[in-house]
Amino acid sequence: MINCLFIKISQNSRGVAVRSYRTINADELTLGRGAECTIHLADPRINMHHAVIKRNENGQIQLCSINGELQVESQSQPNVTLTYGTQVMIGPYLLTVEPAPPDVDLSVSLSLIHKLPDDYEALKKRTQNPLPGASRFKRKLSLWLAACIALIFLVMPLAQVFIPIVKKSATEWPVGFDRVWSPGRISNAHRHFASQCVNCHQAATKQVNDQACTHCHTNTEPHIANSILQAKAFQPHRLFANNMRCAECHLEHKAPHPLTRQNNQLCVNCHGNIKAVNPDTALPDIHDFDHDHPAFKLTFQTNADEKKSETISQSETARLVENSGLNFPHVQHVGKVQGPNGMDDIRELSCTTCHQPEGKSMKFTPISFKRDCVSCHQEQLQVGTLAEKLTVPHGSETNVFNTLKLYAPKQFSKYSELLKTEGCAYCHQTTEVKQTLAVQLNAESKKSSPPLASEVDAPLWRVSPITINHDWFRNARFNHASHNTQQCQSCHNLENSESSADIAMPDRASCLSCHSGDSPKPKRIASSCMSCHNFHHGNTIQGVPMRIEDKDVKAVLSMAEKNSH
Repeated sequence: MINCLFIKISQNSRGVAVRSYRTINADELTLGRGAECTIHLADPRINMHHAVIKRNENGQIQLCSINGELQVESQSQPNVTLTYGTQVMIGPYLLTVEPAPPDVDLSVSLSLIHKLPDDYEALKKRTQNPLPGASRFKRKLSLWLAACIALIFLVMPLAQVFIPIVKKSATEWPVGFDRVWSPGRISNAHRHFASQCVNCHQAATKQVNDQACTHCHTNTEPHIANSILQAKAFQPHRLFANNMRCAECHLEHKAPHPLTRQNNQLCVNCHGNIKAVNPDTALPDIHDFDHDHPAFKLTFQTNADEKKSETISQSETARLVENSGLNFPHVQHVGKVQGPNGMDDIRELSCTTCHQPEGKSMKFTPISFKRDCVSCHQEQLQVGTLAEKLTVPHGSETNVFNTLKLYAPKQFSKYSELLKTEGCAYCHQTTEVKQTLAVQLNAESKKSSPPLASEVDAPLWRVSPITINHDWFRNARFNHASHNTQQCQSCHNLENSESSADIAMPDRASCLSCHSGDSPKPKRIASSCMSCHNFHHGNTIQGVPMRIEDKDVKAVLSMAEKNSH
């Protein structure tokens, strides 16, 4: 181990020598241009690994050459023993051994003796001016270019705005000069009149006002169906800076980004303190999907005829039961299943065998017996012997009973009971009813013919109404096409479901395994509020489209003007 006091001698701006000290403890001290060297010499005339200071076999400290020359008194030497007073030239540097303090093995100083030459003056003397007068030409050219730029990008746009004749004639030009002031691309919705800036910018040097928007959007649907809630939600003094403008949420010149701002803060402005907007609401405060979003609410269809529905939170697990009116075990419809045509009829079923996607968002078409069920369950609609097998239609009970009365009047009660217990009941839930029917029985012969018509109390049954829900998240937006890289079982765990009452819709925890809130997280995708939600559903009330009237437009604009003053 060598304990070395290294002294670097440099010169300040006034030419005075400045000494800096540092202590180095190492078995070997390398000198060179390489960054890994113990003593780094940043000079192109020094090799990457020039020399090394180490002890020899006798314990003496020596300076040994690696790839560079060492000169002592103008003579090149491969090894130099470092004793007090020794001076060695290492390229342009002078290494001098100085008196060592008591606790130091070696003390050396290093100074740059031969600086790199400055060739600027010599180069300047050798350089000739090949283009006399070029600076004068460049000056004139720059002035002409500056004048053209000012004319095209300043004078002509201002003339189009402030001079009435130019402004009137500009309406017939394919592209106006004020187009050069555009800060970005126009959205596709406004591109058909994008060359005429005055359509929106009606007043020069001022922001686009709401009247310019409602001039075209006269039939715009209200943002929130409840007019009182809309007035509270759009209070300018609470949401925006002294004004309520369409452009606060709908930003133009940002294409290809959406015209509507995709910003969580717009939603949090209300839903972060929802009681301040609507004190009667039962909704909790929400700031981010990853932090305080409540459990999802599922929409259950409760009446097949009147289209009534009920929303139930997924936190209420005891109520998450679907009364669809069907007997359907998913476990028997996934993977390899036995077909109706014997032991050799083995069929491979998957989710998409019955759930067939349609459209760009991959919504699913409703399940159809004719398309999805009849290939396997045709025999459930058949009664009678092999020789006289009767197939009843799939549909209403009236059609089934009329077919039995027409083609098998004597076996009506028997076949009706078979269909109730083994046929229709194989997939449907059935209930018994009693009603008086006029049954017309045709005799096979005149001797054994019964009365032509008789009223009997016949026990009949009916199929329970089908209430299959096709939209579980009615207040959210979901695109299956964006998730087509995932397996269906990743979100819908129905492989072991034996009851049609089971609910297998993904919950918030399932979504959080791939999605985060507004900020991205490791291995999770950032998802804002508008990733799943539209801005309210004010365009419909119970399925009926709404249109805003002229008086409503004037009321909203007057409210904005009043609050701005």
